[in-house]
This record gives sequence, structure tokens and C-alpha cells, in this order.
Amino acid sequence: MAGQNTTDILVIGGGLAAICAAIAAAETGAAVIVANKGITGTSGSSAKAAGILAASFGHGGLDGAPIDDSPAHHAADSLAVGYHLGAPELVTIMAEQACDAVNWLAQHGVAFSRTKSGKFIQLNAPGNSRPRACSAIGGGRAILEVMIDVARRMGVVIFNRRTAYKLLIEDGQVTGAAFCDAAGTPCHITAGAVVLCAGGATGLFPTVSGDTDNVGNGLVLGLQAGAALANLEFVEYTLIYRVNHQLLRIAGMAPFLSRGGRLLNNDGADLLATHFAGTASEQIGRAEILRLVQIEIGAGRGPVWLDCTDFSDAVWSEFETSQGDVILSKITAAGGDYRTQKIEVVPAAHSVLAGLVIDPQGATTLPGLFAAGENVTGIHGAGRLSGNGLTACVVMGRIAGKNASETAKTSPRPNHAPVSLETPDRLDAAMRASLIDAMRNAAGQGLGIIRNQSGIAAARLVFSDIVDKLSAAHHLHPADQDILQMGILGQLMCDAAARRPESRGVQCREDALDTDTQWAKWQIVTQSADGRYIWTERLMG
Repeated sequence: MAGQNTTDILVIGGGLAAICAAIAAAETGAAVIVANKGITGTSGSSAKAAGILAASFGHGGLDGAPIDDSPAHHAADSLAVGYHLGAPELVTIMAEQACDAVNWLAQHGVAFSRTKSGKFIQLNAPGNSRPRACSAIGGGRAILEVMIDVARRMGVVIFNRRTAYKLLIEDGQVTGAAFCDAAGTPCHITAGAVVLCAGGATGLFPTVSGDTDNVGNGLVLGLQAGAALANLEFVEYTLIYRVNHQLLRIAGMAPFLSRGGRLLNNDGADLLATHFAGTASEQIGRAEILRLVQIEIGAGRGPVWLDCTDFSDAVWSEFETSQGDVILSKITAAGGDYRTQKIEVVPAAHSVLAGLVIDPQGATTLPGLFAAGENVTGIHGAGRLSGNGLTACVVMGRIAGKNASETAKTSPRPNHAPVSLETPDRLDAAMRASLIDAMRNAAGQGLGIIRNQSGIAAARLVFSDIVDKLSAAHHLHPADQDILQMGILGQLMCDAAARRPESRGVQCREDALDTDTQWAKWQIVTQSADGRYIWTERLMG
């Protein structure tokens, strides 16, 4: 029989949101288990992030000159870049608690780039009206190393290579999750409350900036259990680097553009100066930049190049100190000279802005289930403000962990029957690889930066065919549920993209280029008891 563990709080995931949720729950005295699909500290997107957090300290740049900034300014920028599809109450919470989140990390030992007087060096970043990007030295991986150590010292138990394939429900409340270990053996972890922080879904795409193993399982886990899922059509792209024909899957635009980098087409034209004349590069949204780069490549004016050859020695010194190991050393290792050479940039899927619907306490629409990080929607809307990704992970991770602990205090601990080991055969490795490749190619064709109805429809056929085939099997091995969940998510993302007859933020429809004010709303999907998907809409703004 398979194993079973019981705890107060179960956190599913292993990135920054998950670790912050675990620490926040442990601070209340709760017993906490973190169960991660990968290896905590190295897997997922957080470990590969540049380590930039947006917060309105107003400290300014290298010279330390103060800047007029505030949480209200931060929130306004976030809503604008999100095309006003962000939930104002969630955006306000994130902006108001951003400075405290950065200070909390620093108090636990995370090192940030600072002036000689000790202030945070805050740089410009795309979409921000003011310089508010705080750079963690060593990037996301360094942040995780510090915070994982904090969690372990607080008694948080971490299980690696545990893939959740089903949430456990009793009397309408989430009471744990069923997992498979690295050998494919099923096991249960029961809990008073569950925090879902299982990462995003960029692994659904052929070219990504982060972790290819993030294929959206957490999103479908919540949906299949009965939670509401929204904003499935919005996929955020970024730019990654190609050096000597080698794609470097590391953080994209913000670290370079925030320091004054330029984007040039193959004719040498400065794209941002040409198409956004009079607008500071840091105030141009990521969606607009990526759309422009894709158009240049499609028109035969590519490749597109990042040019930082005019950076001063002082800028390079600060950059190399704060994020050299994260970005610059990898460019050097690939044979590039970032100080004297232009670097080719390539669009890559960076973040899926879909997620579970949550309230300001981090609670989903399903009792006992909380969520944070890339498993939630509402803060970023139809486009994510640069620097908000990690900031939201810390803020909402702490909120979700604390409130989950409060819920767990009054929740019973069910005794679920152990899982039988009599399970069907697994898909062979070749079949899994074939299905994943087919879905990634479909997502790349139908859910790219620039889309059209026929491409979306063709991609949906691929996903639905795979879902039908896997669903028709008498039983699918628990360890292969991730393939089915990947197909379900892709199918629903195509449905959402097809249903939105406009271009907005990171969704650009070449057959519907205008933004329709009547479509300032979320598309929300839930799953009925008989397995049907039910779509509703929520007007925003």
C-alpha cells in the first residue's frame, strides 16, 4: 500500500510563492509540508528569474537621488499595463505590501543591490512610470537558497519529486492531495488546508524562458476539484538570448532595458525610438515590445538585436555585481561578449497569466484551497508589469500561507484510505515525448504572440484529440495525469482565445486588432459535476 502523511498545511509547489507560503504558515505555529514536482531550489521559474522585485521605495538609481513614488503609483502602473483587467483590490494589496515584502526578504538574509548609504538601487523597468526595480544579488536562485534555509530551520518538511495528480475532497472541502513519487508510486498527503503554488504553464510552449516542466498541472488540479479558473487566453512572452546558435533560457528584457539597452532590427533601426518616440523605454509595456519584435521578424527585418555597448563602466559594475551569475556569465559561457557585441533576442513564452480566482485572503472559490504565484490570476490582468512577478509571489504567498493556517485550525483531519498499488501501465517514454511535442507545436502555432481564429482552431483540434484519446482509456496511470492535464489546459486556452474577439495586452489577434471596451472582462471557467466546462464572464473596471 502507498504511503500517507498528515499535516496542518500542505503547500504544493517549490518556487518563491510556495516557500513564502510555507514560512508564513510556519510562523503561526502550523506544521507544514511542501511537496514539489521538481527539486526545490532549482526547478521552476523562480530559480531562473533575474531576481527583480518592483516596490515603491522611491530610492532612485545608482546616485541614490530620491524619486516620487508610492503604492498608488505602483498600483496605477500595474492596472494600466494589465489593460485594466487586474482586480483592483488584489493589485492594491500587492502594491501596498511590496516594500514590506522586499524588506522581509532582506531581513531573512537576501542580499540586494544597494547604494553606499544602504538604500536599494532602483532601476527603470518596462511599463513602470518610475524606477522601482530592486535587484536581488544572485537572482531568483539566490533568493530561494536563503528562504529555503529559513523554511527548513522553522521545521518545514520538503518532499521533492512528488507530482500532485488530484486534490482530495471531503464534504466539499479540500483535505489534501494525491501524489506520485519519482518511481510513479501513488501516495497521499492530508492536511487542514492546501496552498496551491505549483507553477505556471509555459512548458506548454516550444520556446520558453523558464522551466519546461511547468505545464500547468496546478491550474487543472484546481479546476478539476471545482475551483474557478480565469484569463486563460493571456500568455506573456519575453525575449531570451541566442548566442552562437545556442538559445539561453534565462531572464529577458528587464535587466537590460532597465539599464538603457536598445533593441535594433537587422537594418540597425532602433525599434523603441522609432515606434515609441518620446516615450522612455522603461514605460513601454512588455506586450507592446514583444508584438513589435514579432512583427519585425515576420516582416523579414530580423534578427532583432539587444545593444548595450554604450553602457558606462559604473552601470556594468552594478549589473555584474547584482545579476552577473544569473545572466551575464551565461552569455559569456556561450561565447558572447555583452560589453562589446550585440546579442540576438528571440521571443519565448514567459508566463501564462491564467490562474485560479482568489479573494484578498488568497482563498480560491473552493473551501480549504488557497493559491499564490503563477497558480492565481487577478494581479497582472492582460499584461504583467515588469518586477511584479516575484513581488506578487512574496506578497500573496505570505497572505495565502497565513490564512490557510487560520482555516486549518478548525478543519478536521480526514483519514483517506491508502492508495492501491494496482495501477495501470504507464505511457512509454516515446509516447509521452510524442504527445508533449505535439502539444507544444500546437501552442506555438495557435497561441503565439500574434494569433488568428484559424490558427487557434487548428491548435484546439490537436489538444482535443489528445484529451479524447487519453480520456477514453479505461484508467490512466496517476503518473500520466499530467499529460492529460496539459491537454485539457491547452484546449481551454484555445477556447478562451477564440472567445475573445479583440486584441488586448498580450493577446494580439491579427484578425481583430482593435481593443473592444465591451471586452474589459474576465472569462471564467468551472467544471460541473458531470465534467462539462461552464463559461461565465466578469466585468472589470
